[in-house]
Amino acid sequence: MAQTKILREFPRGRHRHSTCVSLALNTAETACRDKGHRLTKIRRRVLELVWGSHEPVKAYDLLAFLNNENRRAAPPTVYRALDFLQEQGLVHRIESLNAYVGCGAPGHDGAGQLLICSECGQAENRSGSE
Repeated sequence: MAQTKILREFPRGRHRHSTCVSLALNTAETACRDKGHRLTKIRRRVLELVWGSHEPVKAYDLLAFLNNENRRAAPPTVYRALDFLQEQGLVHRIESLNAYVGCGAPGHDGAGQLLICSECGQAENRSGSE
């Protein structure tokens, strides 16, 4: 039986998630401003929720979070925000899961890899430049 080689472990213990979320939001603000687009409150909140963990998140889970915050969001609102974020290269859609993850290298046009742990569901984005 072939032995599995671990290239790099997922960033569990040493990862400062609040820093990664702040960096993603700041990068998104700058990228949108530079392209002349607006990162509205709802778009920003959806992006923040996507980055809320490193696990893929489904649109209806985002909708539930928003409705729990008394935002009265409808499915089209969430899907429009996700479409915008995807067009700007800020999130990736995982078609096989019908879910979304934050992009770790926004604006990068090269190929990349999305690694998803089959045990814990955590995802990590690798840009083609690494």
